[in-house]
Amino acid sequence: MIHITLGAMRYVNPREDQLGRDHVGWDPNMGDEALFRANRGCWVLGERADREQFALLSSQGVVRQAIEIDRLARVSGGRKAIEGRFLEAGHPVHDAYVGMPQPIEPVRNPVTYFESPHAARTCGCDCGAPVTLGWFLPGHDQKALHDRVAKIGTVHQFIEWFDRTFTEDVRSMSSRIESIVPHANDKDACSAHGAAAGCASLTADVVLSDTGSERVEWAVCARWLHENPDATAWLGAHPEAAARLGAF
Repeated sequence: MIHITLGAMRYVNPREDQLGRDHVGWDPNMGDEALFRANRGCWVLGERADREQFALLSSQGVVRQAIEIDRLARVSGGRKAIEGRFLEAGHPVHDAYVGMPQPIEPVRNPVTYFESPHAARTCGCDCGAPVTLGWFLPGHDQKALHDRVAKIGTVHQFIEWFDRTFTEDVRSMSSRIESIVPHANDKDACSAHGAAAGCASLTADVVLSDTGSERVEWAVCARWLHENPDATAWLGAHPEAAARLGAF
């Protein structure tokens, strides 16, 4: 399992940050959505990380969040960002770690790994055997690969099919704004900055989506609308929505 140690929340330039964030780190008033989006990247993660299913975020010696990993997406500088979802109460990994002392001793490197009985998964070749490290039992990755090649044809036919169909751009990491409307939802703290940031009154409700979450609802302050490049671009392309917000 991946373990990541966070520092205190600090502000960053969203035009320079690879994920378009304006803050990173942990603050006690941050909700789960804000904590995940602020800290899912960008980390130096080695080959072992690609075989892990879960990550823990800790601060001040306590686990603050557990994340289920869909994949690790590459960003510039050899770093990676987590695409997945934060876990809630009732999930065994959340219940075993969140709110508890961090499971390993503090070290200088913010990214560490540890063996966890909660990280078991079924072998990726569909044989049904459990594995606790990686995705396959020894040798079963080759079996899974060749079974799938055979469904296309020869190795040459498989390569041709792959080259035709693989169009994913792994550098695309930004969340997509679906809508921005005047604030009306039940959130009472800025989802982007957290209550401790001392934001003025909330201005807008923003619906976001990306590969990690189909729909996430935020409530944000006017500063976020002015400073976030995606928000300013979206409002520029939707003048009717900007007009409904008034002089935010």
